[in-house]
Amino acid sequence: MKQVTIVGGGGGLGSKLVEQLLDRDYRVTVVGRTRPKEPRLQNFLTTDVTHTDWRSLYATIEKLTGAPISAVVFVAGTAAFGRTAQIPPDRARHTFELNFWACTSAATAAAEYWSEARRPGKFLAILSIVARHAVPLEAYYSASKAAAARFLESLQFEYAGRKIELMSVFPGMLKTPFRRRAEWYGVTSASDEQGADVQQTSRAIIRLLEGRRRTRVIGWRERSIDVADHVLPGVYDRVVLRARARKLLAFDAVS
Repeated sequence: MKQVTIVGGGGGLGSKLVEQLLDRDYRVTVVGRTRPKEPRLQNFLTTDVTHTDWRSLYATIEKLTGAPISAVVFVAGTAAFGRTAQIPPDRARHTFELNFWACTSAATAAAEYWSEARRPGKFLAILSIVARHAVPLEAYYSASKAAAARFLESLQFEYAGRKIELMSVFPGMLKTPFRRRAEWYGVTSASDEQGADVQQTSRAIIRLLEGRRRTRVIGWRERSIDVADHVLPGVYDRVVLRARARKLLAFDAVS
């Protein structure tokens, strides 16, 4: 039975990953602030992941469970959306503290932990399609995700040949309360839970974890945008995103 550590499995996509991994007989440990409601989960450690000694945490999990960690899935994330000039600096910094610094610190510690133990391991950072393509009113969020993706790409070179994989995963908007519960500045917050099905996205992530999927961009719309951006650079921006930005900003100016 392989052991997977989920960072931030308390709700939304994280809770679905916990549920589906347990369905597949994985041993699962969750770390974060909120315990998932899944009754089968036996191991949960409360921690502020922005101030964590990751190496000690991994050692604690292995001692607690009596099993080696084979994978870490970092799902935790936060966002400040809206007019960039109106987002307070401390809120912008917190976005980077969690989405970039906590994620990359967890990845670096995991890679060193496995390397020193001469064991294979996988680290999956659940980022967002905005890490690959800019969208309106999400400047700090997209920048933090993009920075994490590039960091992991660079870090992977240092562990090539050691059977340690550091992977970024790029889902699109999901049907969860994440965007509605996020802080919005200067524009009306998103109220509808629109987007891809969380169950399907979770299954795609597990297939990546198990090596049964190679495409890290999840969702047919997101893959289409990603391909179009390489084939016809800038077209999606001009045709779709600029119009969307004008509509959102004009609506809030009127309202």
